[in-house]
Amino acid sequence: MDPELVAYFDRRFAELKSEITGELRAEITASAMGVKSELRAEIAASTMAIKSELRSEIVASATETRRHFDVVADQLMDRVQLVGEGVIGVDQKLDRFRGEVAEEFRRVDRRLLRLEARQLG
Repeated sequence: MDPELVAYFDRRFAELKSEITGELRAEITASAMGVKSELRAEIAASTMAIKSELRSEIVASATETRRHFDVVADQLMDRVQLVGEGVIGVDQKLDRFRGEVAEEFRRVDRRLLRLEARQLG
């Protein structure tokens, strides 16, 4: 076989190999870019869905928490009212006691005055 022909075929096969390799790399890169693009789109959609779900759960939790605190506040107000009524009752008893004690002191004062008058007279 002619050495020039062999050299020509070697050169042509090398060019062809280089051409095919370049095209394959381009296709693989394009395919990978498409996959990346699709993956990014899927991730973005998934992220939006998760955000939406979390927001709705937070709103539901906030509503439930608000309802719970309203119930607790009502119970506390009832208890505060009971304590207030108890304080009013104690105040009334103390006022009655104060009046009774004052009356007793007046009686004692009158007796002392009578005793002093007897002793002096």
